[in-house]
Formats: sequence, C-alpha cells, structure tokens
Amino acid sequence: MAETVRAGAARRLVSIGRYPVTLSLIAVFWAVGAATGSILSGPNAQLYGLISGDFASLRSGQWWGVATSIFFASNPFAYLAGTVVIAALVPFSERAFGPLRTIALFFGGQLVSLIAFFAVAQIAQWAGDDWIGAMVDVPVLGPYPAALVCGLGASGTLRAFIRRRLRAVVIAVAGMLVLYIGHSETVLGLIGALVGLAVGWWFRTGVPEQTFRLPSIRERRNLLALCVAFVAVGPILTAFSHSPSGPLALVRDMVLNPLPALTQLEQYCGGTVDSECLQAGQPTVLSAAGYLTSLFPILILLVCAEGLRRGRLVALRIAVFVQLAVAALTAGYLVLFLRIPYRPVRSRIGILGSSFVHLLPVAACALALVILLWMHRDLFPVETARGTRHRLQIAGAVLVGGFVTVYVLLWLRDGGLSLPGGVLGLVGEILRQYVPSPIPITYAPIFRNRSPLELWIFTYSGLVVWAAALVGVSIAVLRGQQTLGRRDDSLLLARRLVHEGGGSLSWMTLWPPNRFWFEERSTAGVAFQQHGRVALSVAGPIGPADRWTSAVEGFIGYCSRHALVPCFYSVTEDFWPFLRDRGFRRVEVAQETRLRIRELEFKGKDWQNVRTAVNRARKLGVRAEWSRYVALGPQRRSQLHVLAEDWSAQKALPDMGFTLGGLDELADPEVLLCLAVDGEGMLHGATSWLPVYREGRVVSWTLDFMRRSPDGFPGVMEFLVASAVTQLRSTVDTISLSGSPLSSDPNGERAAVEGEDELLGRILDATGQALEPVYGFRSLARFKSHFQPEYRALYMYYQDTLHLPAIGRALAEAYLPGITTRHRMRLLRRLVR
Repeated sequence: MAETVRAGAARRLVSIGRYPVTLSLIAVFWAVGAATGSILSGPNAQLYGLISGDFASLRSGQWWGVATSIFFASNPFAYLAGTVVIAALVPFSERAFGPLRTIALFFGGQLVSLIAFFAVAQIAQWAGDDWIGAMVDVPVLGPYPAALVCGLGASGTLRAFIRRRLRAVVIAVAGMLVLYIGHSETVLGLIGALVGLAVGWWFRTGVPEQTFRLPSIRERRNLLALCVAFVAVGPILTAFSHSPSGPLALVRDMVLNPLPALTQLEQYCGGTVDSECLQAGQPTVLSAAGYLTSLFPILILLVCAEGLRRGRLVALRIAVFVQLAVAALTAGYLVLFLRIPYRPVRSRIGILGSSFVHLLPVAACALALVILLWMHRDLFPVETARGTRHRLQIAGAVLVGGFVTVYVLLWLRDGGLSLPGGVLGLVGEILRQYVPSPIPITYAPIFRNRSPLELWIFTYSGLVVWAAALVGVSIAVLRGQQTLGRRDDSLLLARRLVHEGGGSLSWMTLWPPNRFWFEERSTAGVAFQQHGRVALSVAGPIGPADRWTSAVEGFIGYCSRHALVPCFYSVTEDFWPFLRDRGFRRVEVAQETRLRIRELEFKGKDWQNVRTAVNRARKLGVRAEWSRYVALGPQRRSQLHVLAEDWSAQKALPDMGFTLGGLDELADPEVLLCLAVDGEGMLHGATSWLPVYREGRVVSWTLDFMRRSPDGFPGVMEFLVASAVTQLRSTVDTISLSGSPLSSDPNGERAAVEGEDELLGRILDATGQALEPVYGFRSLARFKSHFQPEYRALYMYYQDTLHLPAIGRALAEAYLPGITTRHRMRLLRRLVR
C-alpha cells in the first residue's frame, strides 16, 4: 500500500514538473509580492504608480506597466485567485504550444487585452457611460487576462468535449464576475477571455467545425445547471466584494437589504430615500439571522442546479419559480420607488440611483433564465412522486400558516387596526418576514408597545421557514422517490415486473421518459412514450410470460379508450399471430444478434479479428475491469464521462435515445460495466450490459453502451465483447449484442411481408443507408457479425398505413429528443442526398 502511494506521488510530481512556465510564473508572482510587501494590502502608492498598467501611464511612455502589472495584486484573496487562474489555464498552453510560445502568448495576450480594454473604456467614456467609462483612469493589476488568453488560446487544440467544457466554464465565470462585481479587473478578464477565444479559433486543429453541433442531452443539462449555479453564487460574490458595480450587483441589496412598506418608509424616512434612512439597511448592521436567511434562497438554487443535472423536473419548476420571484420582487422595488415623493429640501441618495436603469438588468436576467429553462423543459423527464410532493407542500403550508395566524392574532391584540398602515401595513410586515429577514433593532419603532413574541416571529419566522424550505426542496429534488407514470410507485412496480420476465430489451423500459400502463391487478405492464396521438411502446410487455398476451390486449384497449394510436416497436416474432388477428401490420426495424457463450471458443479463421484484439490487449497490458457505475471512483467516472461526451461531440447530429442508452442509463446499480484499462490507468473503451430476468433470476445480458477512446488501441471493442463472453459464460447460456437499428440480416434473409410493408421496409433500408455516415448502424451490424451470432428480427407493429406519418414523427422525437429545427434540416439533407 505504501509503495502504491509513493508511486502515485512520484507520478504527480513528474506530471507537475512538465509545466516549467506555469511553475515559474507562480513563483515569480509570489516572490515579487513578498519582496515588495504587497501581499497583504497591495503595492504602496509610490510603487503602484510605477508598476500599474493604467491608460495614462501607457500613454506617457510607461510601457513596462503591461508586464509589471501582471505580478502584483491588491490583496491576499487576489493573489490566491491569480495563482488559481495561472495554475488552471496556463498548462493547457504549455501542452499545446511548448514553453517559448506560451511565454509569448502570455505577455502578448496581456498587451492585446489591455489595448482592447482601454479602447472599450474610452469609447464608453465618450458615450457618457458611468460604469465602464470610469475605468479609463483606473490602474489594473493581476495576471487574469494573460492566463485566460493562454488557456482559451490552447482550447482549439483540445478534443471537442473538453474544448466545449473549458470554454463554457471560463466564459460563464468571467461573465458572472462582470455582471455581479463589475470591477475593472473583471471586465479586463472577460476581454482576455474573448481574445483567447479568437486565438483558439486561429490555432484550431483537426477538422474545422462548419456547423454548430448540439451537445448531448446530458451535457445540455450540465450547462443549464451551470447557469443556475452561477446565478445562485453571484449574490454571494457581491456580498464579499467591496463596492460591486456590475449590472446585477443590485441583487445583493435586494437580498440583504429588504425595504419596509411604503407607509412605514414615509413615516420613518420622511418619504425620501436618503443616506440616514438607508444606513439601517446596510449589510454592516444586518443581523445574524438576516445573513443566514439570505443564504437559504441561494442554497435552494444550488440544490436545484444539482437536480437539473440529474434531470429532475421538480428542480426545473423550483428554479423557474425562484427566478420569477426575483423578477416580481424587482417590479415591486420599481413600483415602490416610483411612489416615493420627491422632496427637494433633502438630499435624494437612492440605493438604485436611476431605479429603472439599475433594475432592468436584474429583471431581464431572471426572465431570460426562465425562458431558457422553459425552452429546454423536455430535457428533464424524471418526476418526483406525487405523494412526496403533496406531503411536503402540506407541511410547508402548515408551517407558514401557523406563523401567519399567530402573528395576525398578536397584531389584532395589540391594536393593529390603529397602527400606521392598517391592514396594508400588516400585509407588508408579513411579506417582509420572508424576503429575507429584516433588521429588528433598526426598525424597533415599528414594534413599540407591541408583543415581544410578535417581534420574535417578525424576526425569525423567515429563517425557520426558509430552513424548512431548503430541507423540503432537498428531499424532493435529491432524495424523493422517482416516478415515470401516474402512479407514485410506477417505477418500482415496473422494476419488479422486469425481474419477473421480459425480452432482451426489457431493461430499457425503465429509462426516462418512458411511462407505464399496468393491468388492473398489476401483474404485467407495457412501457410506452406518448408523442402526439401515438403511444409508442418499447420491447414488448413486462411481467410473467403467461401474462404478455393479455397485457398487449389491455394496452390496445387503453389506447382505444384514450384515442391513441398504438405502435409496438422492437418486438419479436412471438406476438405476430396475436396482433395479426387484430388487424396489425408489421415491418422489420432491426436485427438482434445473440451469442451462445457456454461452449464458445475463439478458434478458426472466422475468429481471427477477435483473437488479434485479445492478443494486442495482452501485449499492451490492457485488462478488462468489471464494475458498477456506483462503485467507480471519481477519476474513473471522470474518464468515462469524457469518453462518452467526447464521442458525442464528434457527431454532426445529437445522440439517439429510446433504445440506445447513454451515460445516464449507466447509473442503475444493476447494470454491469466492462472497461478496458491499461497499466497507467488510461481508459481505452467501455461497454455496459443490461440484465435480462426470468422469474427473478438473471438469464442473459444485453449489450447497450459502447464507447471507444480516440487514443484506444485498434480492436478494443472486440476485446471488450470477448471479455464479456469469458466473464459471463459461467452464469448464463446466452448474451445479446442488442439490435442494430435500420440494418438487415447480413445473410439477406427477411420475413415474408405484404406488398405495402415490403415498400416500407425498402424505405427504412434507404434511411439506414443515408444515416450511415452519421450514426454508423450498418458498421455496427458488421462489427457484431465478427462474433458469428444468431440473428433474430425485431419488428414494428402498427394498425393502419395512414398512421405511418404520425408514427414516423413519434419515432423521430423518441430517438432524437430535443432536436432543433437546424438539425432536422441537416438530417433531411442527409436523407435526400
């Protein structure tokens, strides 16, 4: 164990030593700061004027400020931030360009960023802007733009997924700092990031991307979760920042400085918002309860961000509600300030300055996020059980109702109708308890001659309610029971039925966004997706085999009662006699490949490719690592995510779903993973295997997820399948390599069908051929043929030819969820080309 730890530490030291420029820049950064005594409070005034990079100094010929300003910062936090930025981004440039070009890019990027920054600031000053225009004469310190240019400049040489993730995170962070903090360093950093993007475009490698490639569903969820997380973190940054001036800096005042009702404002502040009145609302006098309460909405949004990453619909609803509440609160502030009468005899110093100009960005940002989330609501199919949601809602209503009832009774007892504001004042006080906690000491005159309990409720009920809300949201989003149907236990019941029996693809019925229909006695069921009027089932019925026929008949009746068009997809020959008698037609849509593995030996000429792959893996030290996703360590999970997302990023069209699983489907604890890993820990390829049950016992496994690293050795997929044969033969007789969509039996054999169905089959063949360059269905079928499998046709059963257009659209929506109009046109061009 000790030797392993030492070996790992040695490898990390060697890895760090590969970046001499990064280490040198960090060392010089801290050495200069220590030598000049600048770490604690920045450089002194004399040194500041000598080394800073402000516009006046550069114009007067102090050109060295471009370089010297890099190695100074204003406080310890800025030194730490600069170190993190250098350590995180400059190594990308060193790997891509080498030490010398990295140094040139570092200092050249700083120069170009400063020139662009002062040009923008000068234009803003000429235009009369008081924010960016005021930065013309502000000295700038820190290595932020130089490091950002290096990191994003090298992004053009990275793999598609890593490039996309790096650019998204860096631009999002830089934009968030500008919007919420708005200091000159943050604006300069954003300009540096934009310069880095231009450099990255210039140095891009590989095949140029002619069109925008839609990220995978999982990656789109991650990006949306990132947006919500940054919106949540932004107010925290402004709270710790000195004099934030960004367009969204006002959010801090809205969260931390809740204002009184208008009648109270007029009474205690004279109807004018001046410095004396507003001193009560400054963060320096905010109570501990106020600080804690103001954090809970932020924590709730962070929980929602994690829920969005997991595809939870309830997280989407809560995030949308919070942003709508922010927009409504912004409108309330605007109305409040518009109603305050102006008194010329007193100085009018408002929190908002120009209320409309400052409030508009806050409302616009909140509404933009609401629209963005709502446009992508189809990406979040996983619902929390209705019973769980109702119980949490009832508990919240009882808690809030109890506080409000007691407060109203105390208010009436203390002569509330005679107090300033009357009933409207009461409403304002109740609302202020939960937006977040007010400051009781400052507003003590409001509670003069009133009950101490009333004051306690006014002060702390918001804290209690928001804490309870955080717990409830966490339960609903992260711990609540999942459901994929109208019944709260639909997913649990479906899993139990799958354990009792089903076909090779039955495990796929448990994937979102499938829904379930169950028999009255819940002894069998059918999984389906509803797209328009089409009820598209997958893999046939689940449950005991003797209940399959009645389940199919019951599902047809369910569709008839609800005016739906039934369509059974990827179903075997076994159901043809029953469905034919009920007027159904069929067409072959895939070929399932099955291997009898008990006595399978890789001998003979036909197995040459497989033997070659196994021998090559042995020579390279690559082993098959069997595990479950939940048992993987963080490093292996990260490798698997990069492998899958990088594969998706190379595709001109989005990943397919329905009967083709992705990363989300690996998380099921019953799914097996087989990973090809070499001695250095590199992941060459990965496969997943879905269990097939009969009477509670695993009788087979079905291949689903298949991904190969671009750096993986040739034949890695053959090696993984061969390893599965060796590993699984002791427990099952057969395994399935799953179906190959839109591909026929290599032997050319097809089931006898009628004329119209034969024509439809030819159309599907043409479609498969047209999509081959994009998805490679025919290549996949050829790969599976290396294992000399048995072929079994899978069919689509439908009732009427007139339903085919609607069924075709339903299949497109099932296989390509979230596809955009642009990608539909690109797919159409592929089909007609």
